[in-house]
Amino acid sequence: MPIELRDLAQLPPSIENMAFSKIRVERLPEEEATRFFRGLYEAALLSHDDGDWSRVDAYLGEWERDLVSRVNPNAISFDSSPWTAFQKPLSEARIALVTTGGSYVRDAQEPYMDDDPSYRVIPSTTPTSDLAIFHEHYDKSNAEKDVNVIFPIERLREMEGEQQIGSIAANSFGFMGYIIGDNIPRLMEETAPEVARMLLEEDVDAALIGTT
Repeated sequence: MPIELRDLAQLPPSIENMAFSKIRVERLPEEEATRFFRGLYEAALLSHDDGDWSRVDAYLGEWERDLVSRVNPNAISFDSSPWTAFQKPLSEARIALVTTGGSYVRDAQEPYMDDDPSYRVIPSTTPTSDLAIFHEHYDKSNAEKDVNVIFPIERLREMEGEQQIGSIAANSFGFMGYIIGDNIPRLMEETAPEVARMLLEEDVDAALIGTT
């Protein structure tokens, strides 16, 4: 029985929230979906022969960037990233925690909305049992069992107790990391710089980003 292209393109439920799901092949015209699978097959065969599977990763990355740019023409990419060498010993450094996983303080703060560029100031002494999550664009099942998956504050407390880091900043910061369209400039020009200023005011040496 031949495999239909639409069946090949349909993601099983177990992986539909993974990064690969950004390449929603079943939504492509048949000709383009065929081109995608031919290219993927070729990349997989070449990688199998020489053992270099980064070729497949690069191929999927190219398609993902292309398809995301179609859905969100305001998506921003950079040719380079600023780099600041870390000079202070980690055992003397003040570390802040920033998450894009949608964490906020239950009953004390408003949940995020979808496509929300705002942030939440989360006191770093907040018990993890008081933290909640709002985010509709990743599989939250593990984070709901243990918020340290996206907001590893308890791991930082352990590192502080063992003097692996100097101290934890008084405040941590939460974002809801699915931001598109007109809210991208607001994030870059308003809310992210506000958080950066607060980190500087608190003499933070580095920020640990709990991403999704």
